[in-house]
Amino acid sequence: MKGGGVREAFSGAKLLLLDNGVRLAHYRVESESAAICIAAKAGSSYEPEGLWGLSHLLEHMLFRSNEYLGSGELDRIIELSGGEANGFTTRDLILVCAECVPESLPRVAESLYLAVAASEVYDDELEAEKRIVASEARGYQSNPETRIFRLASKSLWGESHLGRPIEGYPETIMRITAGDLLSFKASAFRPDNVSVALAGAVSREAVDSVARVFSRLEARGERLRDPGPVKARPARIEEERGLEAGYAALALPLPGRLDLLSDLPRLRGVRFNLEAGATSVLFRELREERDVAYGYTVDVSLTFWGSTMTVVASEVDVERLSSALEALEEAVRIAFRGSYRGEEWVRGRRLLYRFATRKEAVSNMERADVLSVTSLLYGEPVTLEDLNNATLSVEWSYPLPGRWGVALLR
Repeated sequence: MKGGGVREAFSGAKLLLLDNGVRLAHYRVESESAAICIAAKAGSSYEPEGLWGLSHLLEHMLFRSNEYLGSGELDRIIELSGGEANGFTTRDLILVCAECVPESLPRVAESLYLAVAASEVYDDELEAEKRIVASEARGYQSNPETRIFRLASKSLWGESHLGRPIEGYPETIMRITAGDLLSFKASAFRPDNVSVALAGAVSREAVDSVARVFSRLEARGERLRDPGPVKARPARIEEERGLEAGYAALALPLPGRLDLLSDLPRLRGVRFNLEAGATSVLFRELREERDVAYGYTVDVSLTFWGSTMTVVASEVDVERLSSALEALEEAVRIAFRGSYRGEEWVRGRRLLYRFATRKEAVSNMERADVLSVTSLLYGEPVTLEDLNNATLSVEWSYPLPGRWGVALLR
């Protein structure tokens, strides 16, 4: 372990650089659980041409058997250690995380290490998982609740790596071979491409144990190619599916590299004002003021190549989609401006944010997730508490993009 590689954030989180290049961050919070999250800079944007869905498939295969772990053994070890695990794939990351009772953290960490370090997969399991992931991709494309987000991304980024669906397409998933998967995995989980984060009731002994385990991770693959920035080309996409209820979406282009403790907190505040609670801008504009939509969702996708805020109105009368679109646009203008219904509303929304992000409302898995991502992508051990404190210290406004993508599904 390189002692000279220790960095500390505002919250007291520490980042160690292990001898093999793995970043290990840890953050102690008084709690009845501890969590670990492993992040690899290898999401869907890094996939080789034509193998769309490879990163999501790899995330699934981490929970299958290998030369170290038998069928179902990873889940069995974690659950019978008093914990639970989950995996996530984004455009720039693959994450596998677990939360457990504190004394089981070293055992859980060892089992996750064996999953990412393994260099074998078995053909029957791979074929079965490909069918599962392909079915999942078909579901995302056919379900209007998720289809609208795919159309929104395409309306802004086209067929680029930021416009394609993260989960890929059934036909590209089914053509992935074991060789494709293992080659990508070797590159994804290179030590210099990985961070490990611990959060919660984490002891010094647990940190040392996890450091010893992940110091064994070896570099086996080539570095993944950076896909590069994408120029947003806002367009309007309308899709007819004969639905009884329609969907409207805005896809707003945002900068690629956001400052962690200024730009990002401002956007967190904007998003919170847009969607959280019955005093949110979307609730008031869509439901109370105009009565055009019952449901709404805001999603933010951040990458260094280009970022997106997607705002969706759902369960809309198809004859009123244009009115719902106008309401979305007005809500976005209000939220990005930062003021709405006077000082009482502005102060009260910050109080609500404090309540929503209070210590007991946040899981240690969420803490480990954020810590692993900031340590890997920014090289700084910034915690969820750091981000929440920064959000409360900045103005909740942000420059509104001049143009945005539009998607309508009916």
